[in-house]
Amino acid sequence: MINQDYTSFSETHLNNIVQEFNLKGYAYLGQIISSKLILKLKKRTEDLMMGRVKYKNMFFKLDDPGGDYFKIKHQDIKNEVFSGPSNRYKKIKDLEYDSLFLDLIKCKLFRSISEKLIGNEVSSMRAMILNKSFIKSSILPFHQDVSENWPMTGKPKFTIWLSLNGASKRNGCLKVVEGSHRHGIIGDGNNLLNKKLKKRFLKKKNIKYLELKAGEAVIFSNYTLHGSDKNLTKKK
Repeated sequence: MINQDYTSFSETHLNNIVQEFNLKGYAYLGQIISSKLILKLKKRTEDLMMGRVKYKNMFFKLDDPGGDYFKIKHQDIKNEVFSGPSNRYKKIKDLEYDSLFLDLIKCKLFRSISEKLIGNEVSSMRAMILNKSFIKSSILPFHQDVSENWPMTGKPKFTIWLSLNGASKRNGCLKVVEGSHRHGIIGDGNNLLNKKLKKRFLKKKNIKYLELKAGEAVIFSNYTLHGSDKNLTKKK
C-alpha cells in the first residue's frame, strides 16, 4: 500500500538527482511530504520544545540569549539537555526516539537515495531539528559536516534537509558553496575556516541560498561548505 504522506520518485528522477548532487554538491528534491504530515511534524516539534513530549537523553541546545553564535557553549554536556519550555532551542537531536520522526527517517525515498549513494548497509549519523528563532537567532558559520577528528568507522556521505515551515533568505535558509565538495576536507572540516581558507573558498558567485517551501527538501554532501544567516523575520 502506498503511503500518501510521502512522495515517490521514479528511477530516472533519482538518477538525475544523484547526477546533480555529484556535480554541484547539492540537489533539490522538491516536495517530499504531504501538508497533513507537515502539520503533524510541526506540532511534534513544538511539543518537544515545550516539554509536552519528552524522551530520556534527547539532545537539546539553546541558542545564545543575545544571538551570538560564538558565545554558545558547544560540546558542553551540561547544556545539551532539555532545560524548560522554550522556542529558542537551536538544535534538537536524537529524533529517532520519536516514532513520527522515525517513520520519516525510514521512508522509502530516503532509503532509495541511501542505496544510490552508499549501498544497502546504511546508518544515520544524526537526525536533528535546526531551529531559527525569530527572537535574536544566531548565524551558523560556513563549515563542513565531516572531520578527521571524529571517532567514526567511516565518513558521513550526505544530509537530507527538510523544511517544515518554509526557508527563505530572510529567515535564515541553508546556504552552500557550490562545488566545494570536490576539495575534500577543507581545514578541519567541521570547525570554522581561517582567513586564508575563507578567501580561497568563499567566492560570492559560488554561494547559493537554498530557499524551500514547507515540505520541500534538499540533499547536500557532507563535504559541501554550508551555513546560514540569522532569522530577520518576526516568525518562528
